Amino acid sequence: TDHHPSTGVGASVRQKLRLEGASKTPGMWGLRKPRSGYAVCILPLQLGVMCCLTTLLSAEDQVCRSGDAECKPDFSRPIEQVCADPGGGVDFGCVTEKLESEEALEWAFGAEPVKYRTEKRFLSSRLDPLPRDVTLCTQGSVDRLARVKEQAESWGGSLSVAIYIKPDEAKPGKHEQVLAQIREVHEYIESLGRCRLVISLVYAIDPGEARIEFDTLYPINALRNVAVREAKTELLMVIDVDFIPSTNFWEFCTDPALYHTLVSRGVEGKQVWALVSLELHASYLELPLRKHAMAACLRNQTVVVAETYLNPAAHIPVHIDDWLQRDQVYGPLETGEAFEPFVLGARAVLPLYDERFRGYGWDKTTHANHLRALGFEYHMLPEHFVIARYHQPTPTAVRVFGQSEGGADQLLRMRMEWLYNRFLAQLYDHPASLPMLS
Repeated sequence: TDHHPSTGVGASVRQKLRLEGASKTPGMWGLRKPRSGYAVCILPLQLGVMCCLTTLLSAEDQVCRSGDAECKPDFSRPIEQVCADPGGGVDFGCVTEKLESEEALEWAFGAEPVKYRTEKRFLSSRLDPLPRDVTLCTQGSVDRLARVKEQAESWGGSLSVAIYIKPDEAKPGKHEQVLAQIREVHEYIESLGRCRLVISLVYAIDPGEARIEFDTLYPINALRNVAVREAKTELLMVIDVDFIPSTNFWEFCTDPALYHTLVSRGVEGKQVWALVSLELHASYLELPLRKHAMAACLRNQTVVVAETYLNPAAHIPVHIDDWLQRDQVYGPLETGEAFEPFVLGARAVLPLYDERFRGYGWDKTTHANHLRALGFEYHMLPEHFVIARYHQPTPTAVRVFGQSEGGADQLLRMRMEWLYNRFLAQLYDHPASLPMLS
């Protein structure tokens, strides 16, 4: 229905529910209180879709809700328990009824950073520091150690990795085996005499001790922050563990003239450099790590821009065809809210990642929005890129966006959307409350 620019609510919905008192903040979650009852509006900004859950309360309901303690949600238990149905799922009629106040929304969907047991610099490099260096920062689980090796083989400088240890991998016996695997990878990289690999460990929350199931999801932004905090160089590059830098990317960035330009523009000019991120969809091919080979794969469509089929807006502003013709650093780019590239930037001024985002979705989007709100501009580097082999969506990605049998986990999706909009409200009203590295 017609989208109302001032409220983010469809005009006909707004008229029907008489939302004259609605929030003026565009695209926000919030309690709408018409004279006839309540409507909680969920606005998934990423997909441009709006779903309005409405509960029109009778006079008796309103009296009950305002004066009868038995009618209020039990805030001592998570909503998944309060609204559990006999089949093991969630009763969304119950969920809708409970969302009767801002306090109830916070109870139902709120989340805070989790304190994980962390071993910083579990393993460090014995190689001497370099006079000019860029730290590649990444994170992954133990089953991605082979990807860490690939990254290190392609990177000539420092590499800071946060490894996630799952609950079963922390048990006696298994834990020793896992640590031996990690040490083996580190020793191999050290033997190459090139990449300065630092490995930190982050231990999962025991599901039996977690406040809510959401706290047990893969803590992608907490892991990124551990890796970033252990970077000691002036420049850092943050990518996921499946992505491999192109050949001589580190050498390009540490050329004396360009390196000092990147540092000064990053710190004083508030510039970050968006990385061209690609996916190889032909599993039988080697990763093309040079521009001419990658360009040939783009032409025959064995390589595509990352997330082309899932979230194309995440990388559209890069304009790959234009980038292929460039041979100099250029920018700024015109970007939108959905743009969420991997970045190269100056460590001293980059914000950290919001650790409330776990599992899948909105983890890089929040960081990109934070950069824009702080006044950063995106620029581009020529010639070099990062590339990954395509893999099936993770189980959490399927839960959030799944369209197969069973569909998406609507409660998880609602929580992620509410957290994202809470983040936006903080970003523009209380930016000092968000994490900053400097």
